[in-house]
Amino acid sequence: MHPDPACFALAVRRRAFGRALRIAGVLDHGELAEHIDAPTTTSGQPDRARVASRVGRPT
Repeated sequence: MHPDPACFALAVRRRAFGRALRIAGVLDHGELAEHIDAPTTTSGQPDRARVASRVGRPT
């Protein structure tokens, strides 16, 4: 998944996280929602360094 609010909303609505992680029940996706809704840079794109540090990828 990429940091796009529409993609995140679709994943939540489809309950994709639970299936992908093979977890039964309701998952708390609050922290991920806060991360997705975080402010972006002036270009309208997410801050790549911040996103990369959150997913463990080099910038």
